[in-house]
Amino acid sequence: MYFNIPLNGWAVFSVFLLTFSIYQDNRLTDDIEDAVNNPEGLKNALKNQDLITIITFYLVSFITLLIAFQFGQTAFWTTALIIVIGFLYNHKCFPASLSRRLNGARRLKDIYIVKNLTPPLDWATALIFLPLIYGGYSLSLKAWICWGYMFICAFFIEVMWDMRDRRGDLLSNIKTIANTFSFLHTKQFLIITSLISGLLLFYCTYTNILPASTYFLLVNNLAVIIIATMYNENKESFMRKISDFTIVLATALFISFGIIAFYSN
Repeated sequence: MYFNIPLNGWAVFSVFLLTFSIYQDNRLTDDIEDAVNNPEGLKNALKNQDLITIITFYLVSFITLLIAFQFGQTAFWTTALIIVIGFLYNHKCFPASLSRRLNGARRLKDIYIVKNLTPPLDWATALIFLPLIYGGYSLSLKAWICWGYMFICAFFIEVMWDMRDRRGDLLSNIKTIANTFSFLHTKQFLIITSLISGLLLFYCTYTNILPASTYFLLVNNLAVIIIATMYNENKESFMRKISDFTIVLATALFISFGIIAFYSN
């Protein structure tokens, strides 16, 4: 395997459950902005509010914690941290005293910059660290490099989604990189940072810090550059359609680690 560890089916299942439950919960909590950005999706989510809240978030989160508990305290608390961060990102639960200190923010999503950093933190930790922790392995330099790369790629996807949702976020008073920078500067930011992260990944692979199969991941950087280049501020519906491809990109990103793991040895 990529990290020289056997595949753990429970770890894979846990990552799926975490991703599924937190994303479904987010469909309900983005009600104001989605009323503008994605009204049909919000309507469908509200029709299934009890199912999403009770089953797909609380029950699924509880099941994931039970699974993690079987692999030790570190696995349990790491899983719990991912769930808590997801909850604090989605739900307006900050007390009034804290909210005043944070300029009115009631959740992590309301805090500028933090809004774009929180989901990548969750997904990178779940995808890279959790399987290693389940197996009782230490976090090597290779693991930290992969975590950083996954964090950056998830960050790119977050910013691309925010470019698509600029209008709804502005109406909801949610500050994002995409609506505080100009549209052009956001595109340039994505392209330049994608080039830099790609060069760093190339260097780590070329110097044998990472195995040669890691070159495969450079496809993700290329995809980010292509999608950002195609974005057009005056074609919101087109951006929404093309942004759906970022879901495919994210899926390819996740699967790519499995592919390179298979061919590493």
